[in-house]
Amino acid sequence: MNVGRDVVPSRRETLIAPSPSERVGRFTLRRLSIVQWIGVVVAPVAWTAQHVVGYGVGQARCGVGAAWGIGFDTWQLAIGGAAVLLILVSEAAAVLVFLATRETNYGDGPPGEGRWGGRTPYARLHFFATTALVANVLFLVMVLMDGLLSTFAPLCAQS
Repeated sequence: MNVGRDVVPSRRETLIAPSPSERVGRFTLRRLSIVQWIGVVVAPVAWTAQHVVGYGVGQARCGVGAAWGIGFDTWQLAIGGAAVLLILVSEAAAVLVFLATRETNYGDGPPGEGRWGGRTPYARLHFFATTALVANVLFLVMVLMDGLLSTFAPLCAQS
């Protein structure tokens, strides 16, 4: 395989290990794998941070922060907005990888017994991008529910 030529994953020889500098569409394989991990990891981290920080802001508002005049609704909406922005970036990265690897040959098995030289086959990139497409939508819904409901629900009330 010539390094630097665009590769259509379904038309390449599956027994040749791809070089990290091999091009898949507009990206090198290395950059595409970095974008893939952004698509997989950023959304759950954004949801976790939004949930934990939002909980902390709620605890500060109901406890010690009540005397500090913390604008609870403003904080919740700002934290939720930042999380939504990060999740949309994550979704865009997943879409980018999904489209770049859409012609993947699912016969590209795992790198084992020297196959692929231990490198990641295109099918794995496509699989992770597909799962990230679905998971990121779920994280987006969780952030919206968590942020909006905590803003509009009564705060500091006993059950």
